[in-house]
Amino acid sequence: MMMGSRGSGGRRQERRVLMVSFAVALLMGTAVYFRIWARQSEDPSFTADDREELRRQFEHANLEAMDESAEWRMKYDTEFGKSRQLEDELLKAKNSLSASAKRFESLQKDNEMLKKQIKSMKLQCNCTVPSKITQA
Repeated sequence: MMMGSRGSGGRRQERRVLMVSFAVALLMGTAVYFRIWARQSEDPSFTADDREELRRQFEHANLEAMDESAEWRMKYDTEFGKSRQLEDELLKAKNSLSASAKRFESLQKDNEMLKKQIKSMKLQCNCTVPSKITQA
């Protein structure tokens, strides 16, 4: 099954899953941060400088995670755009093919009707028609 054949309901569900996953990851990161913070405040061996360094490391890791998340989101948006464009092109091609098929069917009916008219005219006409014309 192609990605585009799922419809807009599938895209909404994918986006919802992505957002829920991001929210869960954010909550887990916050929980880890608070757990570390709680342990530090209980342990007297940690100095204020140690806490500040740990906080900086956490912020750095958090920024890297956000950058990576933004990068993946950009890749998703790019692929989504490509998919949407291909779906639009496919729909245009299907519509064009359908219109061509209808036109072809109409031309076949007109051709059959004209053949019947020619046959009818030949039967009504008592004149001689050159063989080259009748074969065409």
